[in-house]
Amino acid sequence: DNFPITSTSTRTTMISVMQSSIIRNSITPRYSSTLTKAKNIHSLYSRQNALKSIMSNQAQQQKKIVSKLFFSSDTTTTTTTNNNHRPFQILGLQQIAIGSLDKSSLSHLWQDIFGIPKVGSYKSEKENVDEDILRLGGPPLPEEEEEEEDASHKDGSAEAFSVEIDLMTPLDPDSSPKVHSPALNHIGLWVDDLPSAVVWMKKQGVRFTPGGIRKGAAGHDVTFIHPKGNDDSPIGGCGVLVELVQAPPNVIEAFTGTTTGVEK
Repeated sequence: DNFPITSTSTRTTMISVMQSSIIRNSITPRYSSTLTKAKNIHSLYSRQNALKSIMSNQAQQQKKIVSKLFFSSDTTTTTTTNNNHRPFQILGLQQIAIGSLDKSSLSHLWQDIFGIPKVGSYKSEKENVDEDILRLGGPPLPEEEEEEEDASHKDGSAEAFSVEIDLMTPLDPDSSPKVHSPALNHIGLWVDDLPSAVVWMKKQGVRFTPGGIRKGAAGHDVTFIHPKGNDDSPIGGCGVLVELVQAPPNVIEAFTGTTTGVEK
């Protein structure tokens, strides 16, 4: 029962010879049992070798992963890390823009009913807009101010922590952009460094509307994130037009305590 088995090739040859012997000579059950044992041993060795190979491959893969995570200077890893560092900060809500074909209805609701004061107006044929600018929580209108200047005008806190409300109607309802549709036209966000924000976001795949950075109704540099992404720039506003507004130095300081990212 105990014949030496020294290698895989020897075992395979022995099994082949014994199988042929059984067929030709009908060997005794004793040798048939021996053949079965030999087959089992061969199968066990094969499974063991396969398992060792799998474990070896897994160990090599784990070493590669650990090496990339902690010791590699791979450029892809470096790029991802750099991309995740935002060179800008969203400071707060700057404005809400509401559109309608009927400006009188907008004004009646927001000024007469809500009591929110109008602080300016803006008209642009290029943007197809005629708008009234209201400010919620801002400084008083010039004619209502006292002779003594309000300190909030100096430190920018009034502008920083107030919200501009733009009531927009189209100059031509049949032209684009249609500022009255949707009625909640867009929201605006204060940004401490708008140019850096645009460059970084484009690298992340954010889609911007045509026109680039330009002066907005309130005199600040602005740009818009498109409501929908596309194949080239898959990240949009998820259905919402988002305006990014460059915060002036006093607003940045009011939010952060520094003037980093000064508007130029």
